[in-house]
Amino acid sequence: MRALAIRFGSILEKGLGSAFYCWVREPTEGGSERFRLEDPEKFWRISRDERRYTEFALARYARPPGLITLSLRSRETFRYGVFQLNARLPDWGPEGPMLWFGFEAEDLFGGGVAHFMLQGGTLRAFAGAWPTPVALKLPAPGDFAANRHAYTVKIHRNLVLWFIDYKVVAAVALVDSERPLALHEGEPYSVGVTQLRPSSSLAVLIDIDGGPVDREWVWDDLHPWGIRVLEGDERPNLALKLYRYGSEEPLEGPLRGPAVSHPIPGAGSEVEVALAVDAGGVIRVEACSLDGRWFELEELELRAGKPLRWRARVGAPFIRAAVEPKAESRVELAEAYVS
Repeated sequence: MRALAIRFGSILEKGLGSAFYCWVREPTEGGSERFRLEDPEKFWRISRDERRYTEFALARYARPPGLITLSLRSRETFRYGVFQLNARLPDWGPEGPMLWFGFEAEDLFGGGVAHFMLQGGTLRAFAGAWPTPVALKLPAPGDFAANRHAYTVKIHRNLVLWFIDYKVVAAVALVDSERPLALHEGEPYSVGVTQLRPSSSLAVLIDIDGGPVDREWVWDDLHPWGIRVLEGDERPNLALKLYRYGSEEPLEGPLRGPAVSHPIPGAGSEVEVALAVDAGGVIRVEACSLDGRWFELEELELRAGKPLRWRARVGAPFIRAAVEPKAESRVELAEAYVS
């Protein structure tokens, strides 16, 4: 099987058009709209002069006045993909256009998406397919316009993961269900369930879309070496420290009463939960229903000072661990492994 990638050494040799095609959407005099193909190098301008290592003096992606949408799409498509962007994001204010980056089907969302979307200073994770992809507000850095961060999307068979600076900020279970579910938005990471799984053949997109069309919208920090796109893995390989539900507080540490972990991705994956409490107690493994309710899968005894490992292939979108200590105690170990 041919390994897929977008290689920017090749782009510097052959031009942007060797890896991306470009289309724009513009208003017409009759009040309608028109799509047309364009040269990507008219909009993503890259100099050969370095400002510093891997940074060019000019690395500018701009939608000129008169366009509704500016879209770069990769010529390659990816079944299980890794998209990573290291950049400062633009601060276009509350009235600015949307910036999309990540993976999307060629049929304008109908076949599905798995990408970031920035608008009005809010960063979201989008996944699924129209008419109702799930959209989750992300716990994002407040300095995204001033400093560079690494934004990553990883698509697996039943799961999409979003990372900022290599920390998980969202997990979405890819299933075909009756309706999408936004189970939690915010710290430590957002979680949701799609209604329709995206296509198994997704291209990379970098779009500036919507907003006022009478002015230029510029993204000034899009360097070629800041983007990595690679063929990914069918199965995830994720190791998580467990947090208290909806909190940045780790589950490990003092435990003065019952505590519930933040949701752990399942969706057909092998999940292992490792817990150790110095005073012993009980752990209930709970699964999430498609309408956001939780129900018990199994109850297990926690022996004082002895690690417990629970492992199973999980069909539910997410599971969590509810810990009830025998007395005031300390959680010495609280981790999960998804594969």
